Amino acid sequence: MRRICFVGASHTEGMGDEAGLGWPGRLWQAYQGSVQEFVPYNLGIRGQTLSQVKKRARSECNARLIQSMGPLILIGTGANDLSRFADGDYKGQFRTPRRSLLRSLETLIDELSEMAPVLVIGPPPVDEAQMPYQMTNGVRFDFSNEDIEAGSLLYQDQCREQDVPFLNLFEQLKDSPGYRRALQEGDGLHPTGHGYQLCADAIDQWFPWQRSLSEGWAK
Repeated sequence: MRRICFVGASHTEGMGDEAGLGWPGRLWQAYQGSVQEFVPYNLGIRGQTLSQVKKRARSECNARLIQSMGPLILIGTGANDLSRFADGDYKGQFRTPRRSLLRSLETLIDELSEMAPVLVIGPPPVDEAQMPYQMTNGVRFDFSNEDIEAGSLLYQDQCREQDVPFLNLFEQLKDSPGYRRALQEGDGLHPTGHGYQLCADAIDQWFPWQRSLSEGWAK
C-alpha cells in the first residue's frame, strides 16, 4: 500500500475538527477499501511557519517513505506566515518577510521533491470577525483574507517556477457559505469538521491529486 505524508501546521493537523481527522484524515477515509487506499502520515504541527516546517520535514518524511512504493507528499502551506503582529513594536508587520517566506517554500519543495512527488495546498479563508487570533504563547496575530489571497498568489507563482502543482484553496472556499459557517462555529482561523470536509472535497476533485493516486506521480 502506498504511503502519503501530509506536511504543514494547524490546518494540516486538523485543529478544531471534532472528529480529529482534518482534511488529510478525511481524504484517507474517502479511499478506505478502494484500490487507491493509502497509508496517511499527518505531519502537521500547529503554529509553525514554513521555515519551522522546513527544519523537520525532510527527516520526518524520509523515515516514513523510505522503500515506499508510489510515495507522495502534500504540503499544506497554512496562513501563519501570512499573518501580521497585532500588538507591540512590530504591530502591522508580517510574521514572515515575503523574501524569507518564498525562500523557505522553495527549499522545502526542493528537498521533499528528492524523495517523492509533491503537491502544494494553499491556505483557506478566515473569519475576520474573530481576529486577532491569540496563540498559546499569548502572542496575537491578525489574519486577513486580503493577505491570504495575496499570499496564495505568491505561493502559486513559486510552485509554477518549480513545476509543482498548487491548489488555491482560498479561491475554492472564499465564497462558500458552508465554510464560512464552519469558521464561525470554530475559532475563526480553524473550521469545525464540516469545513475540513469541504477542504478535503476540494482537494479530492483536483486533477493533480486524482492523477497522483492513479498513476503514482504528479506534474
